[in-house]
Amino acid sequence: MHVLLVEDEALLRETVAGSLIDAGMDVVAAATAEEALAVMANDGPPPVVVTDIDLGAGMDGLTFACKLRSLEPDVRLLLMTGRPQRLAGRPVLAMAERHLFKPFPVSDLVAAVSEMLRDGMAAQAN
Repeated sequence: MHVLLVEDEALLRETVAGSLIDAGMDVVAAATAEEALAVMANDGPPPVVVTDIDLGAGMDGLTFACKLRSLEPDVRLLLMTGRPQRLAGRPVLAMAERHLFKPFPVSDLVAAVSEMLRDGMAAQAN
């Protein structure tokens, strides 16, 4: 698995996952933070996690990001939100390598994740 995608909106989850797969990435998609944590417990951590901040019921994306950092500090994190004001002044900003504000072109997400994967491979090589 290259990318773990966490998005509660089914259509967006399918669209984003499909675009990443079309770009040659191995993607596992989860609808909730709890599901994502279970995937990582079973499969190990991916190089990149992409998560929405507003995940509906259950753990939100900010709490998930904090938990992810405590469990897997080397995983690269991209946060997505349709409400950028939720990120203003939040320390979680420093935890994520990238942020995207909805709506965004899916090509921007694919480019960001591709770069994060390359950066991760370069860091492992050093």
